[in-house]
Amino acid sequence: MSSSTNQLDATLQALDGGLTAAAPAAAGNIQSWISTLNGAGSPALSAIASELENLQTAIGSGDSNQIGQSLKTLGEHTTKAAQSATPDTSAKLQQLGQTLSSAATSLNA
Repeated sequence: MSSSTNQLDATLQALDGGLTAAAPAAAGNIQSWISTLNGAGSPALSAIASELENLQTAIGSGDSNQIGQSLKTLGEHTTKAAQSATPDTSAKLQQLGQTLSSAATSLNA
């Protein structure tokens, strides 16, 4: 199992309990993903990394509207990335995209 698959599993597990439960580990998890995605050399993945930087800034400022918008964008990008992912990660990316989109909806409700 690759480290990115392990990272994906850890992210899904962290988000499984909702945003409040995921918050304590968010900063390290986000930074780890930014490094992983920027190192992949893919423009689509670099766009996700850039949006993760936006999310990190929004979390730091406590702007729930911006956090929700960033989660929505990340959900859309992640779901799109799932279409071109390897079979072992595609379903997990699809799940992560849906989880991020749901989190955005619940935050902005």
